[in-house]
Amino acid sequence: MKLKIGQKRVNTFSRGQLKRIVDSLQQGNVIAFPTETVYALAGDARNLTAIKKIFALKNRPLNQPLSVLLPENYNFELWVTNVSSLARHLAACFWPGPLTLILNKNETVLPELTGGQSKIGLRVPDHPIAQAILQGFTSGLAAPSANRSTYLSSTQLEHVQQAFSDQLDIIIDGGECSVGIESTIVDVTSTIPRILRLGAISQAKIQNVVNCEVILDTPASMRDIRLPIQEIAISNLKSVISEYLSYGKSVTVLARHSSKLAMKNLIWINMPKEAFDYARVLYKYLREAENLTDKILIEALPTDASWIGIRHILGKY
Repeated sequence: MKLKIGQKRVNTFSRGQLKRIVDSLQQGNVIAFPTETVYALAGDARNLTAIKKIFALKNRPLNQPLSVLLPENYNFELWVTNVSSLARHLAACFWPGPLTLILNKNETVLPELTGGQSKIGLRVPDHPIAQAILQGFTSGLAAPSANRSTYLSSTQLEHVQQAFSDQLDIIIDGGECSVGIESTIVDVTSTIPRILRLGAISQAKIQNVVNCEVILDTPASMRDIRLPIQEIAISNLKSVISEYLSYGKSVTVLARHSSKLAMKNLIWINMPKEAFDYARVLYKYLREAENLTDKILIEALPTDASWIGIRHILGKY
């Protein structure tokens, strides 16, 4: 079943549609719906059958934990223990929104959900469709990104359908995700917050609301994602393009300026100049490039603070 529901008009959910969605989740099924960051693959976080289905669908190693999405104004401390004032402060500042907090899990949380680890990731999404479902379900949903492991996250309905076809009970179409890259993940289980993944919320924004040091971990590289990506300085783009084309390769370039280059087997995509807009369409164009060409060249990104999250995702600083 696919429900096509407008991204902004949450009241386009009929009472019957919402009941169908909640019933499906309560029966242990897995569905997909949009959040402001990327599409989520969601199931009841208290249901072992649903958790196992998510791992199987994503082909995800069982030791990699699943994050949990919660309704707004829900008591998140039902899922965790030893919550610090820092954690509460960050939740108050950034929830609902694209921030995942890593906390010490409550003993009632299924170990399979957290990959046997003692911590759990929680987030309150800022998206009307996600919130309508969560409010209707009235509890937490295990909800990693709706893609198979080592593949790009899904930011629109077509990406989810390509990955899972008819394997999901319900797929909800909310259009393109407004943020387009993953949430920032912050571990707040110790006195010093540690950013494990820099995404939609910058380190500077987090630093601005806390009165302590914030540590940024080394970024995870895209080496595990099956994409032939190379970041190139603008001054070297033309020569690198020519070299790959001379080898008989097809090339897609993601650049923040237009080009008059007209070469066979070359696709030039004009990317937005502002970081927020660039992030929103990044996965969309990477997916298109992956399907069209042998090599993806990315014009070197700016080094100022607004681009750090994107550089982090690409495995760069």
